[in-house]
Amino acid sequence: MISNGLVVFGNQQGTVTALSLKTGKQKWTIKTRGSIYSSPAATKNKIVFGSTDGYVYCLDKKGKELWKLKTGAAVLGCPVIENNTVYIGGSDHHFRAIDMHTGKEVWSFNGLNGPVVSTPVINKDDIIFGAWDTYLYSLNKHTGKLNWKWSNGSTVRNYSPAACIPVIKDDVIYIVAPDRYLSAIDAVTGQTLWRTKESAVRESIGISGDGKFVYGKTMNDTLVAFATGRELQKAAWKLHTGYGYEHAPSMLTEQDGNIFFGTRNGVVYAVDKVQKRSPGCIKLITRW
Repeated sequence: MISNGLVVFGNQQGTVTALSLKTGKQKWTIKTRGSIYSSPAATKNKIVFGSTDGYVYCLDKKGKELWKLKTGAAVLGCPVIENNTVYIGGSDHHFRAIDMHTGKEVWSFNGLNGPVVSTPVINKDDIIFGAWDTYLYSLNKHTGKLNWKWSNGSTVRNYSPAACIPVIKDDVIYIVAPDRYLSAIDAVTGQTLWRTKESAVRESIGISGDGKFVYGKTMNDTLVAFATGRELQKAAWKLHTGYGYEHAPSMLTEQDGNIFFGTRNGVVYAVDKVQKRSPGCIKLITRW
């Protein structure tokens, strides 16, 4: 996470470190009692993350602890912050809204049957996330009341839409789960609009800057794009990038016409997307 000129990250030793974005020098570090898998989130001068020690932490920009909230189990989920409210899921089968100022619960939803390990997304008055209980959930972000829950039809927990961060355009939610389908879901009703297994995407998804395309990373070498929409889509284009066998979830990001994504081998790829007369003219420009 980048905030206030800092790059902030945790590790499996339970340490959270802040580096200067400009120089790379360490500014501060703190230690928790458990491993950190939760990616930090920040707003203004506050940083929030979860730890496997069962706490949600809030620090100031100098690394001083402002508050911590005890939960019933490890906190692997990543927080989202909006209007001084932190939204985060845990391994105690709860999803919480927390007051950013006080660290007290605003509400807690306990209707889950599995842990939350990913990052929720906000769409208008709703917050949407997956859990390792085969369901994608939509809650009212103000009250925590369940709007709906969606299943891909499998009773196998390993096929849960839990490791994917959903993307949303025009009240349509797009997800890719280990069942290797791209699914489009109505954000208001929770009804399935369409599903496709054309390119066998798995857990890695992103959306173009203009919202016209959803990007997916397949399990073997290929980056694929589908047009967004409420009707069943065919792949708009595919690109063989040569990353090999790949199963690690990573969210694809587009910036300045380039698509960025990481792989399980620690290699980051950049793809140049050039819109000309053809629907999509793209090329791999570099990898790190």
